Amino acid sequence: MNRRKSSNREPSAVLMKRAEALQQREISYLFCDELDSLTLNDVLSVNQCVTYKEQTPSLDAHLPASMSKPLLTAAGERRLFQKMNFLKHHASQLREKLNPERPKQSHIEEIEQCLTLAEESRAAIVESNTRLVASIAYKFANSALDCDELISEGNIILLNAVDKFDYSRGFRFSTYATYAIQRHFYRFLQRKQRRTNIERAIPVEVLCDLTPSQEQEQPLNSQVAEALIARFEDCLEEREAVILRERFGLNETQSSATLKAVADQVGLSKERVRQLQKRAIEKLQDLAIQMKIRLEPSF
Repeated sequence: MNRRKSSNREPSAVLMKRAEALQQREISYLFCDELDSLTLNDVLSVNQCVTYKEQTPSLDAHLPASMSKPLLTAAGERRLFQKMNFLKHHASQLREKLNPERPKQSHIEEIEQCLTLAEESRAAIVESNTRLVASIAYKFANSALDCDELISEGNIILLNAVDKFDYSRGFRFSTYATYAIQRHFYRFLQRKQRRTNIERAIPVEVLCDLTPSQEQEQPLNSQVAEALIARFEDCLEEREAVILRERFGLNETQSSATLKAVADQVGLSKERVRQLQKRAIEKLQDLAIQMKIRLEPSF
């Protein structure tokens, strides 16, 4: 690895801050025995060996240019997963030897470079599979709006699939990702259809009572909290529950937080927090209807 050589040594306080950030950073990867037998030289030459399939214009004509990246070959795919996981593994090992009180600048830079290169490999895998997400979304969608929504959902599943895929087992990532995306689409569309059927069957004012005003983002009233907060764990993921508690004042301080504040707290973008908030509210709508709760507005 060509280590970045700084012209000036950074102050100790700065190095300690960078070391602390590395200590707190999550480095997740799937370990396999092969990683211990590889060296940096083995994986740093991977980009020169990564191969892509030739694109088929007739099959890609309906896809936007941004979603028509060439697919990886089986060998190219394996090399990138190998590189990504090894670099994270190597960074993790280097971090264990890092002295947070007297960190060496070269040590810190080597860890940071490993993680940067690992993220570049991850991005290359994701980009080469965006057309896979789009092609599956087109098969499931009934309209352009549905397709855009499914592509957004599918890209999130794709990111998770990259992090959970075990390349050492010899299977193609596209097979693994296709199954994960299709399964999510089935569930997503079933929930959406169920909500549509429920909305048609009940008065509009009931649904309005269940949804906080977009113009006045006030804390949910005590009646809503008492009726639903005890059932959060039944229908919400942990992250969704945290977002709702913080956004609508169902926390210990009983004060609502902005999207940005919650995003910083849970380590996500504002847009992703907004999506999870919307999804969580929709789940609570379903739960409230199942419980036959009639909620009054808090304003």
